[in-house]
Amino acid sequence: MSLKQRIHSKEPIKIAGGVPFGCTRDEMEAVLSQDDYDLIGTDHQHAAASEDKLVEFCKMANEFGIGVQLRIKHTRNAYLIGNLLDLGPLAIVVPQVEKI
Repeated sequence: MSLKQRIHSKEPIKIAGGVPFGCTRDEMEAVLSQDDYDLIGTDHQHAAASEDKLVEFCKMANEFGIGVQLRIKHTRNAYLIGNLLDLGPLAIVVPQVEKI
C-alpha cells in the first residue's frame, strides 16, 4: 500500500525527526537506522534553509528510499507550497493550523 493510501486509511505514519538541513549522509543514515520510518520530518520554520539545501536534502533522503515532510515557516507562506513541493518534499506541514 502506498504512503498516500496509508494516510487516507488513517494508518500510523512513522516520521523521523532530528534530521536537520545541512546534515551529512552519515548523520541522516544514523537517524534512519534507528527504526523503519515512512518520512523524514524537517523544520523550515525554525531553521534557515535555502532552496538549494532543500533540494540536496530531498535528494539525499531519496537515496535512502524515503520522502521528506517539510514544515514551512508560517501560514502566510502557504502560497509557496506548490513551489516547495517542486523542490522535492513529499509532504508539507503548515504550522499554527488547528483542527476545529
